[in-house]
Amino acid sequence: MDMLDESLLRLLQEDGRASYSDLAKKVGVNRSVVASRVNHFLSSGEVRVTAAVHPRLLGLAVLAHLALRVTGDTRVVTERLDAMTSAVFVSETTGAFQVVAELRVETMSDLYEDIARVRELTNVVDVQVLVYEHVIRSLFLGEEPSLLDWELDDTDIEIMRILQHNGRVGYAELSAAVGLSVSACRTRVLRLLDAHVMRVGAIRSRHGGSASFVFGMGISPAGGVPAVLDLLASVDGVEFVARTVGRYAMVATVAVKSLAEYNDLLRAVRRLPGVSSAETWIHADIVRERYESTLDRLIRDRQEPLAEMQ
Repeated sequence: MDMLDESLLRLLQEDGRASYSDLAKKVGVNRSVVASRVNHFLSSGEVRVTAAVHPRLLGLAVLAHLALRVTGDTRVVTERLDAMTSAVFVSETTGAFQVVAELRVETMSDLYEDIARVRELTNVVDVQVLVYEHVIRSLFLGEEPSLLDWELDDTDIEIMRILQHNGRVGYAELSAAVGLSVSACRTRVLRLLDAHVMRVGAIRSRHGGSASFVFGMGISPAGGVPAVLDLLASVDGVEFVARTVGRYAMVATVAVKSLAEYNDLLRAVRRLPGVSSAETWIHADIVRERYESTLDRLIRDRQEPLAEMQ
């Protein structure tokens, strides 16, 4: 990607349904050029736009980061992790740990059971766990839903299911699929977005030909949390930041274009007065990046009361 493509990607990460006209105004080029660029990297598979339902609305209240020490072939482990429904992110990494995974589950008991299963996997010799106390920044988590007890109906669920497959599907096509008028469909989508029930954004392919690489950072600030957050907020490539319980106080995920950018950011973090240590690991091969939370839970919860009445 060139600089124009990178700018368009950043905008689509913020709003995956932004119109070509709005994108053109923000990057200062002709609408037809924007449409051509966006259509190219969507059709090539280099970027996809998808909807993500906030995990807390699905009852997934516990989020955790696992770092695994692995002997032998790491693929034996990543394939098993990839098959776990709770695993939303799986990556082979450099450094002291060979595999990193992110799990989303309902309760701490569920997390305990899933970690026990991971510890039993062939080739796994150690598992270090960080629990996310609060997600500060994420491509898809966004703000807490304003209506956690919102009663979603079948139409809401179908809209979100379609947008998970294609986040940029037009309102005309979407309305025909769910049986609403175009204006009513638009109102539904905007309501879901405004309440932070779902978020639509772009995800860059992590495989083959990417000009950037992604690294994780574990930070142990001694009273320097605000300074760290201010610094990370100024970096375009920061994709994820969370306060954590465990060996680090904070974890961040950053996409950079070069080792020079990586070194500059790492040095800047380590120079902050409140930072006692900052460790990093490169995501050498991201196996799973599933930001779209399944809607099966919502469908099941809606069907159970009906089954009891029959």
